[in-house]
Amino acid sequence: MTDDTLTVRIEHRWKEKLEELASKEKKTKSDVIRKALIDYINSKEEKEEIKKLVSKEYAEGKVSFDELIKMLGYEEAKEVAFYVHTARKSLKEGLSSEESEKE
Repeated sequence: MTDDTLTVRIEHRWKEKLEELASKEKKTKSDVIRKALIDYINSKEEKEEIKKLVSKEYAEGKVSFDELIKMLGYEEAKEVAFYVHTARKSLKEGLSSEESEKE
């Protein structure tokens, strides 16, 4: 695997903090940034996976809205609840129209 080079601009104070941290940990600035970036991306991916699992649990009625808020935060829980409600409503309307067509 080959490594790519990435250039970023940061405020001077962050560069100084990075240099201090790298020095303290006896690592290069690239090593510190690489680890921070990888940890950040992994954290985001894990959070997205948790959101999917918890959303499924909510849709199946295994998790209450209050529990959903505790796990995802209010804004994300509200979004999940909206999509679950919309999906249920669409399914119900679809089934109702199928029954009407049979009669």
